[in-house]
Amino acid sequence: MRFRLLGVALVLLLAMSVPVAAATYETAIFEEPTTLNVFAGLGPQATVWNSYVTYGIYYGMLYGNAAPTWVWAPSLAADVPTPLKEVTEGGTTLYTSDVPIRTGIRWSDGTPFTADDVVFTYDTLLKFDADKLGGNWASYAPKTVLARVEKLSQYKVRFFLKKKPGLADWQYGILQAPIVQKKLWEPIVQKALKDADPVKSLLAADVKQPDAIGGLKFGRWERGAFFENVVNPYTSFRGETSEFFKNGGFRLSNPKLNFKWATTDPTPSGEVTLKYTEGPYVDNVIYRIYQNQNAAVLALLNGEVSYIFNSLGLQRGFQTQLQANPNVEIIRNNTNGFRYLSFNMRREPFSIKEFRQAIATLIDRDFVTKDVLQGVAFPLATVVPPGNAFWYNPEVKIWGQGMTRGERVQAAMELLKKAGFKWRKEPVIKDAKKDQYEPGEGLLLPNGEPVKPFEMLAPAPGYDPLRATFALWIERWVADLGIPLRVRLTDFNTISSKVYDEQDFDMYMLGWSLALFPDHIYLFFHSSQAEAGGFNAGGYNNPEFDKVAEALKDASDLETARKYAFEGQRFLAEEVPYIVLFDTPVMEAYRKDQVKYPYTQVLGGLQYVYGLQATVQLMK
Repeated sequence: MRFRLLGVALVLLLAMSVPVAAATYETAIFEEPTTLNVFAGLGPQATVWNSYVTYGIYYGMLYGNAAPTWVWAPSLAADVPTPLKEVTEGGTTLYTSDVPIRTGIRWSDGTPFTADDVVFTYDTLLKFDADKLGGNWASYAPKTVLARVEKLSQYKVRFFLKKKPGLADWQYGILQAPIVQKKLWEPIVQKALKDADPVKSLLAADVKQPDAIGGLKFGRWERGAFFENVVNPYTSFRGETSEFFKNGGFRLSNPKLNFKWATTDPTPSGEVTLKYTEGPYVDNVIYRIYQNQNAAVLALLNGEVSYIFNSLGLQRGFQTQLQANPNVEIIRNNTNGFRYLSFNMRREPFSIKEFRQAIATLIDRDFVTKDVLQGVAFPLATVVPPGNAFWYNPEVKIWGQGMTRGERVQAAMELLKKAGFKWRKEPVIKDAKKDQYEPGEGLLLPNGEPVKPFEMLAPAPGYDPLRATFALWIERWVADLGIPLRVRLTDFNTISSKVYDEQDFDMYMLGWSLALFPDHIYLFFHSSQAEAGGFNAGGYNNPEFDKVAEALKDASDLETARKYAFEGQRFLAEEVPYIVLFDTPVMEAYRKDQVKYPYTQVLGGLQYVYGLQATVQLMK
């Protein structure tokens, strides 16, 4: 274990000064938060540690995504925005949309939340230029889209947009900006605007008691020891219930605010799969600051903390140690990303759809992830991971699913024959179910010419042993059909340069981390992205798919976007420009004898939903 006795003693002595209330949710973090200034915390000082203890907890937005299914829903808003309406101002075409705001919500100082806070927030982002604020702010107020926001009444605002936006800029961008309190920030903003460098001044503002609208607010901070949040006495969300239905419907209700809202497509009906009610159910949350994961795991084992915040999850070496403690529960969740294999579709045979389908059929994800990698990774086969439930299409085709090795060889062979491929020595299938077959040799193109030897670029074991392992198994499997593939294990920068800069490759293996809104369906596969430097490095080009991808990108409502996201996934499953292979889970641990969560299965893990601080309950 990498720590000295002196370091451990220091951590424990400092922890002794932590206040303990009647009901305290004790957690562990590894880094200090850096600021209480939300503009800095979401800008140049954006860190995951800040999000866990400050802006991820204190602030609300007009709309958000309800975990664990991530359905898009009102948060501070009272209903969905009105449809975009085209207007003309001084010869300029703009688009407007009205957003109603919930009544009865208060800030942590008791001040009512109104349209003034919303207008002030967006006005500030425009005055300071969200791009210059850095970090996340640019996506919340893109200057090419957002013109201004006006107050229509105390509880209604109107957005003016320079162009008709798609979901990425609108529902998943502008409408999800954290809203700040005008009362607190207006004097700070006015002072900053008078300074020589307004942006620098705003980001440097020293906020000692930040505004909060959620269930928790700032308590105190002893640097190097702990950070504390306490219950917001004016929270309006305590008692708010979220219901998730098996048919995909979602319903919100808050008796305190006399507020109800539900999805219309689908309308909630039938079985309720999850229902939980907001708290907080604790008096305060303590974030003990430990030097490393070793010290935090020891604290968890000793019962000093109930949960460890860690965006990367538990290191594998700690899992066995924690599993030995009957009071510790280890949970495993998918991440929103994937690692994949792709082709240069500007070249033969990769330009032939059936060839790509045959390769996909030969790959046994389950075997590699479960038998070879011993569960370190999990199989994945779709460009939208199942964990992103609202956008995931569960009905797309998975090539080779449930087949034996022999059946895979037989099915791949039939696909190649369908496209006109032949062999110098054709494979012989004796009993596919029993894996009895003779491999083929010398695959020939439909024009009769031999398929020339080609290579797959894949990360070396030192960078990613999982992808290296997959690559070597793929090389072995395709050899059964006489496909002359050779794996070249190399460094990441070489692959990236060959694929994205030079576009000089045959096949390659890389990975992506994704956003909740699946605009990557457009970015990774639309023909406009196929030039050097674009995301469509493989050069996939299908005019019919382009129309679907464009419709997804330009869709201005969720129902339409979801329809085209599903259709795009069907296209890509059939066309196979990518073969999605696997991803690695995030592993977390908590004390099941101390805390109870409304759910533990969620994309990105509990850390992605800030440790469920507003809904966790302490065990009695």
